[in-house]
Amino acid sequence: MTLTNSRLQSSKQERTLHCQKSQNPGKERAVVMASTTAGKTPKTLKSISQSQIPPLDPASRSDILNVSQILANEGPRGSHLARVREGKALVPPPLISSSEFVPGPVVELLMRRKKASALGVKFTAPGDFRTAGRKPDEITNMEGALHTFVTPVVGKCEMVGDYRWNGGHGVALFGSDGGEEGDWRTKRLMVRTCVLSASIQMDFEGPKVMMRVCKLDGSEVLGQNLGDAWEMLDTESKQVEELRREYDDTLRRHMVFHLTADGRLPARNEVPNAMRHDETLKFLEGGITEAHEIADNVVGKYAKLHNDRIVSLELLFNTAVHQVRNEFSALEAMCSQGYVYTYDPASIFAREIGAELLNRLMLAALRHLSNNNTLSNLRIFAINDYADRSLVGLTQKALEKQIGVRVVPKHELFRGRGGQYDIEKFKEAEGALLVIHNNSDGFGQNIETEWESGSLDGAIGSNGSGAASLERNRPDLLDFVSPVIQPHGEKEKAS
Repeated sequence: MTLTNSRLQSSKQERTLHCQKSQNPGKERAVVMASTTAGKTPKTLKSISQSQIPPLDPASRSDILNVSQILANEGPRGSHLARVREGKALVPPPLISSSEFVPGPVVELLMRRKKASALGVKFTAPGDFRTAGRKPDEITNMEGALHTFVTPVVGKCEMVGDYRWNGGHGVALFGSDGGEEGDWRTKRLMVRTCVLSASIQMDFEGPKVMMRVCKLDGSEVLGQNLGDAWEMLDTESKQVEELRREYDDTLRRHMVFHLTADGRLPARNEVPNAMRHDETLKFLEGGITEAHEIADNVVGKYAKLHNDRIVSLELLFNTAVHQVRNEFSALEAMCSQGYVYTYDPASIFAREIGAELLNRLMLAALRHLSNNNTLSNLRIFAINDYADRSLVGLTQKALEKQIGVRVVPKHELFRGRGGQYDIEKFKEAEGALLVIHNNSDGFGQNIETEWESGSLDGAIGSNGSGAASLERNRPDLLDFVSPVIQPHGEKEKAS
């Protein structure tokens, strides 16, 4: 069902709110008319200039191991973090690739103000037992949803082992060199230089983040763009439920404005014939495998989930397009030597919507961008298909216009000793960089704090340098952002 009428078209042009005094003295918030591109599905990758890319060695490659500067008896994460905090970082900050509609102050907030750890929790209000003994939460649920559109990519991540699942999360370690004249005290860790994409999964772990953004309610939601006069709610005000709810509603309307053609979500009772789960999967698979442009066909489409919720498929598809666009724009700009992309589908973060649906949204978005761009530096796309055997075939169709790109099940790249990366049968990967993910959400710095066996985030974080590149208090953390922002957030140190 596609919803169109002249009232909607005109209201989107006129949807302007005047500045309103908030309940905080001296604070004003405003939303103003959007640019003419609001609500349109992006077709092309972003153009990222060299000045927006951290200094990287163009000769870096992942098919050989290197001797690191970290001693064998040191923990890689702790050693790299200590050097960053001493002003002696061994690894660069990330390139932060964000969607144009994300306000600059929110980018800074998300990168600097996460909780030290957020395992299964989002914003926690005062009085919640999880807030006892620590600072108030600073990232609201809708700010966390905006992190879906902010993708940090670390161009040099030194891993001491390759991730592997063997009844639990962990890595296949590379060991150390022989040390100076056989002295064990001078042994140094062997590492593989990789690219770490800290992209944020669509967060459907519970109903409060992305489900809140895309779900149809009892009444329509009219999107409204945030303007230059908009101000981020301060931390103290975020602890007040009424102010926080109003603020999050404003951010939700902002996302609705930019992710739907009509700039609105209808009331649930306006959509009597939402697609069933099987119909939704078939529709998305058609968009992946057929030549027609799915971006046009998805407008005004809605899906009914297993939990009886109805969601905007258009909004979710456009979210996936922004995710893929932000990530691959960064990879194409950073990896001139070529890259091998690996992808593990969401599991925990798909709880409320289903992994099958999320996977097909991602591949439909990949097909859309592949139809309109050349991924010049992509060599191999390796996807984990252990839970969905159709994914490799669907990915091949999504990338069929990318001549020379090879699509394989992820496990075929990791058949070396103990599950290590092995490209003997993949000559395309020679000299290229391996792209890995840590799979986190928008609320906690789990890559810095979680134990190895706790999750993929913990395994990647505790066995590499990624946490140091993303360290919240790095002075240069926001030096490389596309599009460029002017940080002006709070200056207090992260906890």
